[in-house]
Amino acid sequence: MSQPSLRVITGLPYLKERLAELYAARRNGQAELFAAGFAEDGFMRIVADSRLVPEAGPFRGRVAIAKGVRQLFQRYEYVDGLVVDVIAEFDRAVIRRQLTLRSASTGAVADFDTADFVRFRNGEIAELTQFMDTASLAVLAGRI
Repeated sequence: MSQPSLRVITGLPYLKERLAELYAARRNGQAELFAAGFAEDGFMRIVADSRLVPEAGPFRGRVAIAKGVRQLFQRYEYVDGLVVDVIAEFDRAVIRRQLTLRSASTGAVADFDTADFVRFRNGEIAELTQFMDTASLAVLAGRI
């Protein structure tokens, strides 16, 4: 079976391309472009205790997602990152990443491992749930 046929049947390369665009926008501080990858009623959250990481969301809809991501950009500078692994199947993907972030409030820098669970609908992100060490994120920000 040729690659174009495989692409049409599974759509996995398309999902991976969409994810690459999404993470590039996030890395480059482009909140609106990042949010544009979501369905109009899309949902995003970072699983965290809101007392420690108040900017974790949840956010529903492109406007709220862009606003929430802008808040994250203001509080944490993206220093470096690496997509370690992508597992995708039809309308779902799990992405494991390593990030280096700098806190705007303390200037401290720390490394984090994250796992993003993404669900697609009609080629757009319907839901993104991120898991990371949010206690360390709160320490980085000087909250604990």
